Amino acid sequence: MQCNIRNTLFSGVLLLAASILVSIGVAEISFPESLLTFTDQDWLINLWPKAWKYNIHVGLGAIIVAGILIVPAYKLQRDFAIRALETLCRIGIGGMFIFASIFKIQDPHQFATLVAQYQFFSAMHLDFVNNFFALVYPQFELWFGLAMIFTPFVKESAFAIFWMFISFIIALAWALANDLGITCGCFELEGAQDKAEAWTSLIRDLVLIWPTLWLMLRKNNSLISLWYPQK
Repeated sequence: MQCNIRNTLFSGVLLLAASILVSIGVAEISFPESLLTFTDQDWLINLWPKAWKYNIHVGLGAIIVAGILIVPAYKLQRDFAIRALETLCRIGIGGMFIFASIFKIQDPHQFATLVAQYQFFSAMHLDFVNNFFALVYPQFELWFGLAMIFTPFVKESAFAIFWMFISFIIALAWALANDLGITCGCFELEGAQDKAEAWTSLIRDLVLIWPTLWLMLRKNNSLISLWYPQK
């Protein structure tokens, strides 16, 4: 009994550390001036003036270390680790999509302008799709993000979000291949026109698509039932 409690505690500590590292990693990759990053800190830049250029390397490194920490956490307490990982992934990915939808829903005209800048639909002579896409897509982000967290339909929510990630990856790859000099505009619409950030958005989506794929393979369960299954 004491051994199980100790293993669960150690597993929880490792998963907490892994969660913090993943948060830092995603922030370093996509939000290099947020509260979770340190490559933009003045004291580090004073010691190493080029530190800010390595935020992607630091971000990927943090995510790799987080993945390594998950292994002993899983070995120490398998069932607890799986439940905790599913909870963290659902809240993290679902919350990210909810947050990403807010700006687009508030300003569909600006989002439609950003969608048009990809010139993806224009290349297929489907310019009329831009406005429809700008109105509908943020709603998908919002409702599937909410469903991921608050409903038992994790497989269906993850399936929808997985294909949204695929669409983001295709759009960003298209923008980079055609040297359009824009980024995804996932979390803000103003000033979303920096080619360098397109790479960071693409890397972020390539990282996050894997836990989404894993969630597609999980059984449908609410987060409450996940921890307190009905007998």
